[in-house]
Amino acid sequence: MKVLALDISTKSTGYAVFDEGELVQSGCITATSASVLERIEKITKELEEKVDIDSIDKVIVEDPLPAFCGHNVAVYKALTYAQGSIAIMLHRHNRSLRMEFFTSSEWRAKCGIHTGRGIKRDSLKQLDIDFVKENYNKTVNDDEADAIGIGHAYCLGDKKKSAF
Repeated sequence: MKVLALDISTKSTGYAVFDEGELVQSGCITATSASVLERIEKITKELEEKVDIDSIDKVIVEDPLPAFCGHNVAVYKALTYAQGSIAIMLHRHNRSLRMEFFTSSEWRAKCGIHTGRGIKRDSLKQLDIDFVKENYNKTVNDDEADAIGIGHAYCLGDKKKSAF
């Protein structure tokens, strides 16, 4: 089974492809336009170009809960727009392909990364990077690290329900 894991953002989206639980591809797609919609369009198009979408069996993404966006409604909406754009692109390739979701605390728990009160976002991002270095011997940025962590957690066997 081929799994595509995504840490979706409108400026820097991390992706990782796992084949039968093995990491086979990962990277990060960035966009710098002042327009949120242009950034989403660029990220969606580049993801489609970089990943063989037709061979993907599952897509796992980090669930952008409002609390994780600092209760910033504009950021939350932009993330849901990006999810929608990617969901439509995936649908064009395979009408039965659906996104499945992990919250950041769920996937990090599966990776053995402790979250909770008093642990700052920057500390977590470094722990994610360290996790990838230790488990995959890859030096990556935090967005790619998160995508790899999401895919790793999914491949451990805790399947999530589809939201679309």
